[in-house]
Amino acid sequence: MTVEKFREIASSPGDNVPLDPKLLAVGPIMTNATITVDVKYADGRTFKETVAGSLKTIKGKYIVTTVKSGLSEKPMDSITAYDAKAGCYKYWGLFGDSIAEGLMVYDTDKKIYSTYSAFASGWLEFGVNDYSDTNIWSHTIIQSNSVLFCTRNVNVVPAKAATK
Repeated sequence: MTVEKFREIASSPGDNVPLDPKLLAVGPIMTNATITVDVKYADGRTFKETVAGSLKTIKGKYIVTTVKSGLSEKPMDSITAYDAKAGCYKYWGLFGDSIAEGLMVYDTDKKIYSTYSAFASGWLEFGVNDYSDTNIWSHTIIQSNSVLFCTRNVNVVPAKAATK
């Protein structure tokens, strides 16, 4: 995926085109979510934040997730799609003017999946994840040049409705 294509998809308004059944099979589709991110760096520092996330679908073949982290000045987007030729799911993120691409392999019967991505120069992410109808949980190891940089645990739940 090119930077231009990523920006085009991510900036598109959500639509009501039915999602590819492969995308429907991979866990809850939460249009608004509360995401807790807990990072532990190799040097012992920790970082934890809870952020709002939103999701939209594009053309029935893309899921675009947007989060606003306290670490970033701008909202961050990721795009997920099913790649029939590769036989797995792919996801992309934009970091500056570079695309990071990852692969996800699901066992939809057990509701688990693994992730792998390589980006920039020497950065790797490996994740183990599970999901239910109302929750997504992930544990990811991030390495720089084959050395542990940090671990990241993420918990995603539907956002609670605002009370009046």
